[in-house]
Amino acid sequence: MIMARPMLASLIALALAAPLAAQEQNRMRTFEGPNVSATGTTTVDPEAGTAIRDRAVTNVNTGNTGTSSAVRQRTGSGATLSVVQTGPQGNSRSFTGERTRTENGSTFNGTATGRSGETFGIAGRRSRDGQGNAQASQTLTNARGEVLGSRDRTTTRSNGQVNRNVARSRPEGAARPVRGRRPRG
Repeated sequence: MIMARPMLASLIALALAAPLAAQEQNRMRTFEGPNVSATGTTTVDPEAGTAIRDRAVTNVNTGNTGTSSAVRQRTGSGATLSVVQTGPQGNSRSFTGERTRTENGSTFNGTATGRSGETFGIAGRRSRDGQGNAQASQTLTNARGEVLGSRDRTTTRSNGQVNRNVARSRPEGAARPVRGRRPRG
């Protein structure tokens, strides 16, 4: 009976802390360097299923500022994502898409718009089995539906060995696609 009291106290503390964990959480970060000043705010609302990240970076010497804003919204079958980045000269690029959960993984479909107005289609698929084997693929297309690049990754596990295979392709003479960072919410 004496050992049960600390356990009971721990369970009560967890039960009381659970509603607090579901509340909106804000985090602000700042950076002041010799050439750059930056601020970032992240707001997560677990109950609403949203995560919002806003950042601004200013060149201290010129006063030029670049901004980015990312919003992730949980849906019944996955999540939607929207990102807008604006450079110091006011030109912007954007990215929107939706991830949908499947039985063994997820699919992703989205659209990206570059700084000069060109539009790209982005599609992806991930799957995993119960044995630790995984497969992922991504495809980038232009506005006409032509494939600009693709990537397939396969990971297999057998007898304590892990084998990874990555295959990339893009049309002959095509420039390597610019790789952006995935926003974290």
